[in-house]
Amino acid sequence: MRTSAKLLAILLVFSVLTACSLSRGDRHVNKGLKLYLDGEYEQAVSEFEKAVESGVKKYSLTDLYEVLGSCYLDMDRYDEAIDTFTKATETDGGSVSAWVSLGIAYRQHGDLDKAEECYARALEIDPEYAELRSSLGTLYIVKNEPENAIREFEKALELDPDLAVTYGNAALAYAMTGNWDKADEYLMRSEELGYRNADELREMIETYR
Repeated sequence: MRTSAKLLAILLVFSVLTACSLSRGDRHVNKGLKLYLDGEYEQAVSEFEKAVESGVKKYSLTDLYEVLGSCYLDMDRYDEAIDTFTKATETDGGSVSAWVSLGIAYRQHGDLDKAEECYARALEIDPEYAELRSSLGTLYIVKNEPENAIREFEKALELDPDLAVTYGNAALAYAMTGNWDKADEYLMRSEELGYRNADELREMIETYR
């Protein structure tokens, strides 16, 4: 599950809305969010699609497209994720999180040039967005450019020092450059912050020793 800042913000809105104030579409969003949190992605997609058809009042359409796209991404349905995140950017071209999400979808689908284009657009909107810098760093790892990755990860951690996944990915980038002190330090920090894939990451790092 992609618990991005955007998704957490949507869930926060969900937690304070009362049923009597919701439209039919909003209710579908609420059902979808509950299913999404339970890992029931197929059923969540069905509810979110119904919400799109019905229309929403309390939620923004951009947010709805983003959480729907996240469901597709969690199910490795990349074409649908890309299409849905694209709709989010078309609905609100100034949404940095929508551009970052679209970039992540392109990166996971293997289209690195398209991913970089999305991140470049997001940088124009908000260069101080920590998740953007972290995602850009991950792209540079995939492109085997660890020095560039480290630059972006360090910037992300300046903006938000509690990003566990960023510490983990930065540890890998430092390992790729042979900086073992930093690699070990950042891996340990990612574990302290609760990074779930620390064991898998440690195995990846060890391949560079």
